[in-house]
Amino acid sequence: MRALYALCKVRLYLIILGGLCLCFGIYQKHWYSDLLQIGVKSIEANRLDEQHLEEAKKGLFSSDELVVYNMGVRAYRGDNLRKASEYFYEVIRTSHDSFQKKLAYYNLGNILTQLELPAKAAEMYRESLRLDPTDWESKYNLERLYVFYPKTFSGESNKASLEQEPGEEQDDRRHRGQTGLDRPDI
Repeated sequence: MRALYALCKVRLYLIILGGLCLCFGIYQKHWYSDLLQIGVKSIEANRLDEQHLEEAKKGLFSSDELVVYNMGVRAYRGDNLRKASEYFYEVIRTSHDSFQKKLAYYNLGNILTQLELPAKAAEMYRESLRLDPTDWESKYNLERLYVFYPKTFSGESNKASLEQEPGEEQDDRRHRGQTGLDRPDI
């Protein structure tokens, strides 16, 4: 009988401890999402000096690649292209989400285009298109590179089509996320 009483007492303590952990987890998740939302709104309003994203990264259940991506966007909008590229490369290196990687590749292509590195920018746009072949913005920017830098792409004039060649996506599927990891000098 004593063993049954002790077992009930232990079970009660475990239930209370589990409830406290659950409440703490919910609080952390809510706190993190609020900070992330405030950080994104400050980026949209061009208040780039606020540190909400850094605070959100310290959260227990934070999605680091999402926070790092938004920090890259903040650096990009603040014209700190070197820091933005570092954040986007970190997203590419650490993220398991292909959508986040696609956005990071696209933004790296934009940065490299601004720095007038068209060959590397085209590589980033192609990798973005490998991850999402329906991304019209990457296709448009890639075609603009072919138009504005014809000497760089003189042997590749047939690749500047918006139509995807049949079978090419299946061949490149095994290489997703591999291209573009070598950093150009920014």
